Amino acid sequence: MSLLLEDEKPAPKAPLPAVSRLGPGRRLDAGLALAGAVVAVLILLDLGGPALAPVTMVGCLVLPGWVLIRRIPDADPLARAVFTIVASAAIFTILSLAMVWTGVWQPRPVAAAVLLAASALIMAVPAPAAVSTRRPLDWRGAWRLEDLRHRSLSSNVPWAVLAVAMVLWGVALALTGDELHGDKGLLTTFPVLWYFAAAGVAALCIWGVAARRMASTAFLAASFTGLVAVLYASAAMVVSVPRLPWSYKHIAVTNYIGATGQVDATIDIYNRWPGFFSVSAFLGEVAGYRDAVGYASLAEFSFALLDVAIVLAIVRTLSSNPRIYWTATLVFALTNWVNQNYYSPQAFSYTLYLTMCLVALTFLRSAPVKFAAAFEGRLGRLQRRSGRRRAAVAGAEAPVPAAAMVVPAAVALLVLQAVAVASHQLTPYLACLALAPLFVFGYFRPKWLAPALALVAIAYLLPNLDYVANKYGLFSGFDVVKNASYDVPQDLPFGDISRLMTRSPDALSLLIGVLGLAGFVRNVLRGNVRQTLIVAWLAAAPVFWLMVQSYGGEAKFRVYLFALPFLAVGAAWLFWSGPLRTRKAALGATAALTAMAVLFTVAYFQSEAKFRVQKTDVVAAEWLDGQVQPKDAIFQTSAFFPLLIGPNYPSYLEWGRLTSLTKLIQSSDYQLTAAEIEQYAHKNWNPDRVFVVFSDSQLAQVTRDKLFDADKLPALERQLASANNVDKVFNNGAVRIYQIQKTG
Repeated sequence: MSLLLEDEKPAPKAPLPAVSRLGPGRRLDAGLALAGAVVAVLILLDLGGPALAPVTMVGCLVLPGWVLIRRIPDADPLARAVFTIVASAAIFTILSLAMVWTGVWQPRPVAAAVLLAASALIMAVPAPAAVSTRRPLDWRGAWRLEDLRHRSLSSNVPWAVLAVAMVLWGVALALTGDELHGDKGLLTTFPVLWYFAAAGVAALCIWGVAARRMASTAFLAASFTGLVAVLYASAAMVVSVPRLPWSYKHIAVTNYIGATGQVDATIDIYNRWPGFFSVSAFLGEVAGYRDAVGYASLAEFSFALLDVAIVLAIVRTLSSNPRIYWTATLVFALTNWVNQNYYSPQAFSYTLYLTMCLVALTFLRSAPVKFAAAFEGRLGRLQRRSGRRRAAVAGAEAPVPAAAMVVPAAVALLVLQAVAVASHQLTPYLACLALAPLFVFGYFRPKWLAPALALVAIAYLLPNLDYVANKYGLFSGFDVVKNASYDVPQDLPFGDISRLMTRSPDALSLLIGVLGLAGFVRNVLRGNVRQTLIVAWLAAAPVFWLMVQSYGGEAKFRVYLFALPFLAVGAAWLFWSGPLRTRKAALGATAALTAMAVLFTVAYFQSEAKFRVQKTDVVAAEWLDGQVQPKDAIFQTSAFFPLLIGPNYPSYLEWGRLTSLTKLIQSSDYQLTAAEIEQYAHKNWNPDRVFVVFSDSQLAQVTRDKLFDADKLPALERQLASANNVDKVFNNGAVRIYQIQKTG
């Protein structure tokens, strides 16, 4: 019997491989560590380009931040993803700043070292066990094969419609081409298929948040991503170069830093605030793109998608109601008409600001001081006087942040402020204006962060104070109306549809403003006073900037942009603050969101005809950047011709050497000649060489904007072409560049 029992004993199992013995979290860490080592090797071997650059960028934007963020014991999954990307960007910004300020420019070895160190830390220091009290994202029915088999046909219809809409979008972009048709920009250039695709994706997003039973998280995430792509990537995808003229100065600064490995504060203000440019040059070198022209177009979609994700995470700190946080995010995506997502330090610093708000709302919430609490009590009496019973709104009360996270969150806030301070002149002060009062009145803690945020901004400004004051001025005067003024072009005929279309940004701004304010009132009347005060202040604070600065006429746009996420929250409260979804609320939300989609499309795409930069102009500008010397003079007529594009751009910046022919032609009653242009140049600067640029886009601008008699420009070019001392040194069909030789 004993022998029989002995024979029935199971054989001992072979030991599991080391990887199999790891838990799911450690297997993820092992995978990330291995990926980090592989990416580090790719960087050291300088293997980049279109195929491997995305892999390199993902590694750089995930691993360094993940080493830090995985230590957070309690965070919303979406917020954790956002923190990971932004933390990685901040780390590389700090490193790139150190390199350009010291002149030791070694991006690839430094990036590889950071990734290898991150990989080692991930394996050597396990993350603490996460015991989260946060609301998980509800990925019900998301991409599980067994769920797909048991789904009804009707549940797959929205996915099928979304897939068809995205395919139509791709086909529409392929049919669009890079030539504009009509005078309404892309509005008259996109084929009908594009409008079907855009309408389909927008309708799915609206249906997803307004339906009796909300769409799944997976479907909403997919449809929102598709909507952001359709709205914010379409314009960039139909051209092969960055489309906006103001991107090219930023490209030039980035290329200068990448070529020289340093900054020169005597060149311009961008070299004094080089954070964005240095990290762009750093990551471009690491990914194998040493010319920012090759990747700058990606900024519009990338910043837009990241900002939408951050806004979603912000609203999730305020409400556990999916209808509210998805609707607020959709409102933000449909009303961000300002077009500040392009390749610029503004877009970078705006993302940093949104992340600062997310950090504060996630980890630093606190009870207000007595004065603020008493004010809340007075507002609370409005709800009681209205006769409404306080509603138990999901997520109205703030979760209690872990005390252990206060100090790390405060440090993170200061680091983000420091990165923003070194990247943009305005954003750090808007951040102080919005966040500091909330620390002072106790809504966030600790209180010392209010002066600390201001001190970081002021400390960076002081060494540059004289430069800013002398070149730009610190204040524009206490004239709110003037600082917020907006002039509609006056050359449009009365009653023309164009005049109405130019008002679409105003209509969209007014709509979101009214809905947001109404939502604040409704949320207060439902008893959610503290929550509303925080959000309403974050929406209202940027307006106070108009009292002191116009920011070159852009202050009104910055104010709108910084207020927008929180006005979007107010709009969502207006629609869904009630305990139950009602038919009236659903119809109102659907109508408002549809109006936003229409107004956004008109506002965002109609200006393409005026501002788009042509590829032929970019090729000519790059050629000229490689030829020009510090003592040369360049004449052109278009302010949008991308002359500032390459590492040689400082050669253009001496006053007057980059000169517009427009004023010269406007001041002359007769046809200019080559001799007169040469005489004008030598009288003012005595240059070694004189270049004159003619392009089809310049002629189109002169004709469209009626700068002067359009016939004068071709006549001047014919005169130059026939002159004995003038050579045509460049010609690509659309752009011709002439060089005037010295005659004496």
